[in-house]
Amino acid sequence: THLHCAMSVQNFDPEWAKHLKHDPDTPLAVNEPVPKGDWSNYVHGCRDILAQVTNKSVPVDKSRKAPGFGEASVSWVNVRLKLADSHEEMNVPCQTSTSTQELAEVIAAKVGVAIDQLSFVHRQGPHIRRKYPHEEVSRVMVVRGISSFKRLPAKYDHPRAIIGAGHCGLRMALFYVKRQQFDFIVFDRMHRVGGTSWMYQANSTSKLQTEFGAYHLNYGEEFSLPTDFTTPWPSRNALLDHFEKVASEQGILPYCRLNTNVKHMDTIGSKGDIKHYELITETMEAGMLKYGKLTGSNISGEEGKIDVSSICMFPGNLTLPRMEEYKGEAEFDGDIGYGMFNEIDYHALEGQDVTILGHGAFAVENIRTCCEFGVKQIYLVCRRANLSCPRVCSWFANRSLHPLTNARFMKMMQPMYDMIGRDPWAYYSVQANAAHTTCSITQKARFGIGDVYFLSIYMGKVELIIDKGIKRLSRHTVHLDSGRKLTCQALLKLLGLVGEMENDRLLKVQEMVGFWVNGDPRRYLVAEPVSVMSTSMGGTSFSPGAYSWGIQGIYMIDYPKDFIDGPLAGGLLPKHSVDLSDEATPRPAYVVDARHGTQTAMTIAMSVPGLQELEATAGYIKAVRYRLCHPIKKFLAQAKEDWDYYAKKMLDEGFGKDKPYPEYPYTPKLVVDMYKEHINESGEPPLPCDAADLALCGF
Repeated sequence: THLHCAMSVQNFDPEWAKHLKHDPDTPLAVNEPVPKGDWSNYVHGCRDILAQVTNKSVPVDKSRKAPGFGEASVSWVNVRLKLADSHEEMNVPCQTSTSTQELAEVIAAKVGVAIDQLSFVHRQGPHIRRKYPHEEVSRVMVVRGISSFKRLPAKYDHPRAIIGAGHCGLRMALFYVKRQQFDFIVFDRMHRVGGTSWMYQANSTSKLQTEFGAYHLNYGEEFSLPTDFTTPWPSRNALLDHFEKVASEQGILPYCRLNTNVKHMDTIGSKGDIKHYELITETMEAGMLKYGKLTGSNISGEEGKIDVSSICMFPGNLTLPRMEEYKGEAEFDGDIGYGMFNEIDYHALEGQDVTILGHGAFAVENIRTCCEFGVKQIYLVCRRANLSCPRVCSWFANRSLHPLTNARFMKMMQPMYDMIGRDPWAYYSVQANAAHTTCSITQKARFGIGDVYFLSIYMGKVELIIDKGIKRLSRHTVHLDSGRKLTCQALLKLLGLVGEMENDRLLKVQEMVGFWVNGDPRRYLVAEPVSVMSTSMGGTSFSPGAYSWGIQGIYMIDYPKDFIDGPLAGGLLPKHSVDLSDEATPRPAYVVDARHGTQTAMTIAMSVPGLQELEATAGYIKAVRYRLCHPIKKFLAQAKEDWDYYAKKMLDEGFGKDKPYPEYPYTPKLVVDMYKEHINESGEPPLPCDAADLALCGF
């Protein structure tokens, strides 16, 4: 059955989830005490970090002194700098023998001007005298050649366009609103904010697999902690309400053009000197989606034209299901679908057997959905098993200040894999030394995160079957390539997602240079990199990335010369063009892998000093805010309570009665011991919120 969905009508019944026997947003561990204090008690740490970054001292470089100069004085003095045409001042710690040339280099890098543009004058008796570059700094000097000690952004004649009102697009809009810059417009095809992933792809009962502490819109130094959620893993409905609420409260909605599709873009100007961009838009009241793809024949809305100075596009990760049809589908006489878009009536599957094909994140999520609706036996069929991630391991990575080594991450997963009798170190995606002290993880699919996956395998409700695939179907039967026959009444094809070629066409992508289209600093196109390619694990969730991508995109629009003269000129940014080598999974240029994303982040960090100030506090914000949202003992109690609910549900259904009761394998002692080992391995310092958290655990 092919799915059509009107854009202007919400693609789910808001009351649908309430018909379940188990509310997905049921509060968990409500009586568990939490440490006192909130973000306001710790936000000063951001200011301390920023002070260390911005108050740069300028030491003398003895190697640059002429022979016979004598011993350079290394005592520190405070140099007070003034501007000729304003009241702005800046204090810079320098050594006595620091030259004006050395000071000029620091100021030029900070402000983004050529060094020879700067000059210094100081008062010498009744006279004003210009300082020579080789001379030592004076205690008070006037700087000429600049109008501010702050970097001045480029000015544009047209508004800035953001395409996509999902997590990334709204976060970028939030940056603009917070700095009182309102010359932006957010376009989205949907009738409300929230993004394609939650508005369209997810089922009504889908839940966040990671934890809200690293997945909320008002993520950043200036915001209090979110209070919208009753569980670490909020439902799709709760998340959409959160996006709508924050966008409304923060004043983003007036700048959003919803029900609007951007159908065409032209660059105005020459290739090396683009003046602006012309967008053609159309209203979407009659717009339709078919398996995630816009069907143009159903569009009858009004067209509009607008000139914009920049385009930042956030199309969502992968929007189209990888489609495959099997011989005999017409004879199967049961539900066949992709387990997305609310196309499957899970109510009708209660008490039936279901085959899930695939082993990615959405396949893992569909196991929980099937358990939610009382599906009987679940067969999980895949060519090879990907690593799946227990909730505690996701939590452990997201709360870290310094990334976990992959070896530590794997050891954290071990208790859950021991329960189901599988060795995570033996998975195809893991390459490790014999002692398991170092390893890398490389797999095409992201981790499916969830405890129900492990619990249902242990209880026998899910059978994991490694097979080449499906040979054919007959009535209520799936015939595998190995010859095995699975009797079931539904087949869910979770074969992964592919990107949308239309996004490449719209922005005229020839190649992605980092996240910039054709190396243009004002055309920014970001979809979360696919796959897992890592030697360390700094997190599993989205808000830290959305935060950084928003900062970087805006910065390059503000200061395009920094991009052109820095990472672009250096030639170290990775490049990616369209890949059509696999007909089943065509890969547009904008769909990049994790290695591309990591190399881009490293190159930008090394070659754009101006961004260092803006992102200096990102690690502290992530770790402290997350720990306050999910204290150790509270989180483990929530995870255990949810685990016990599903364990008892499966026992009532007749599963696992021949086995010992599956006690939740993570305890405060085990987790704290692992945390101490991580501190010793990584040198991560204790954070100011840790003492109260550990005290509640009895440590």
